[in-house]
Amino acid sequence: MCKLINVIPQDDFTLWIEFEHGHKILFNMQRLIKTLPYLALNNLESFRKVKIEDKMLSWPDAGGREQTILPVRLTVDNILFAIRD
Repeated sequence: MCKLINVIPQDDFTLWIEFEHGHKILFNMQRLIKTLPYLALNNLESFRKVKIEDKMLSWPDAGGREQTILPVRLTVDNILFAIRD
């Protein structure tokens, strides 16, 4: 599995993601934030709180704990699967 090195949230709900070995992608989350697991990220303030946690991206305080059922996380596998489509 590729290691995440850096993530930079953009104002258009995309993420600049840098992987080990210098690989970079612009990951568009506009469709994902309209789905149930990621609804808490539909405002820019919450979306910008992205962190690298082990081998995944996470939003530990997305929308406040009272609004989320599960922690909001996105693994490298989720990212790679989403960009295939």
